[in-house]
Parts: sequence; structure tokens; C-alpha cells
Amino acid sequence: MDYHIARNDQQLGVFAEPEIQSGIATGRFSADDLFWTEGMSEWQNLSTRFSFHVVQPIFSAAATAAPAFNPYAAPKANIVTPVMMPKLELASRGSRLGAALLDALVGMFVVGLPVVCGIAMIDHKKDSVSTGSVICFVLAALGFLALLIYNIVLLSTQGQTLAKKWLGIRIVTHPDGQKPGFVKAFLLRSFVNGIIAQVVPFYPIVDACFIFREDQRCLHDMIADTTVIVDNSGA
Repeated sequence: MDYHIARNDQQLGVFAEPEIQSGIATGRFSADDLFWTEGMSEWQNLSTRFSFHVVQPIFSAAATAAPAFNPYAAPKANIVTPVMMPKLELASRGSRLGAALLDALVGMFVVGLPVVCGIAMIDHKKDSVSTGSVICFVLAALGFLALLIYNIVLLSTQGQTLAKKWLGIRIVTHPDGQKPGFVKAFLLRSFVNGIIAQVVPFYPIVDACFIFREDQRCLHDMIADTTVIVDNSGA
């Protein structure tokens, strides 16, 4: 069926029904346009015969505007890119054991040997201490003090004892691999751990057994938040 379309008292032409529906969809015809076809006594508005839907422009301001805040939306997690931690090469269990034994041997040589010599020079018959014994005891005290200070400086600055330095391993913070400093390397890891070992039965044995964990961290490492790695600083 064909329809005559008019607007503002001017005829726009004769259109088939599909053309009119297409024109309505594209906005070519409006609801107030008039139409007439055979059998009608008078002109009528297009809206009386055809359905009109409001068509929103594809790129309207509403479509491009920022979405309104939705108070009922699920909260979004703040995604923080993790800091890349350095890949640390853990020191072997054998090198750690070797360093502990070497430190003990150094202490025995510097402190223990003079003490033994001093005891041997005591005249047990007269129950008196000879001059030689006094000298040996003084040397033992000075050696102990010097070795202690030297190791504290090494631990605080490099994370190493004398033996660890010889074997090429060092203490670092876990897990970022930074220098531990005085508090972690000496105060917590050695001094506090030593006090615990004096008051808790079998603590040294349990502490040493923890090295068989996958991360090879003993109890004193966990107390100080440290680990022992291969020293590649000089490589």
C-alpha cells in the first residue's frame, strides 16, 4: 500500500509502507507528518498508523560522558605491582657449617690457647699465679675483645664473620637481600639468640635442625629476619 506524506501543507511524495518505516527509523519522518491513502476521508498524523521510537544518537553526550558513581558496585581491589625481589643464591648447608666451625676454631686459637697456657703455668703446689699465667690471661682477654669487635664491624657492614668472609658467604635480610646492619646481624641473630640458647633446653639443637628447611633458614634467621647467601659482590 502506498501513502501520500505531507508536511507544513506541502506534499513530500508517495511512499510505500516499508519506505515509511525506514524513514521513521532514520528520523526522516516525524510523528506530526500527515499521511493519506485510498479509502481515507481525511489526512491523519503518521503516529496514528505507525509506531515511533525515540532513537538515541550513537555518539551522544550521554554515551560519551563518564559513568556515574554506583554506590552498590562491588569494591575494586587496588592492584599494586610487586617490587621485583632479587634472586638470591642460598649458601650451601656445608658452607654454613664450615663457617660455624671455622669461627669456633678461630675463637679457640685466639682465646682458648692463651687460657690453656695460663692455666698450665699456675703453680698448683704453691697455689699461686705466676707472671706468665697473668700475661696469658690478659692476652686471652684482649684477643677475645679484638675478635668480638672485628666480627661485629664485619657483621654490621658486610653481613659476615671472619669465617664467612673466607668461605664467600654472607648474611642478608630476607627476602630483599639487603645488608642486615648491627641490629639484625649481631644484636638479634647472635646476642638475643645466644641468650635464648642459655635458658631454653635443647634450643641450639632445634635451631641447627631448622637449616634442613627448604629455605635453609634457622631459628636465629627467623628471629632476625635474615638468610645466608653466596657472596657474589666481588665477582
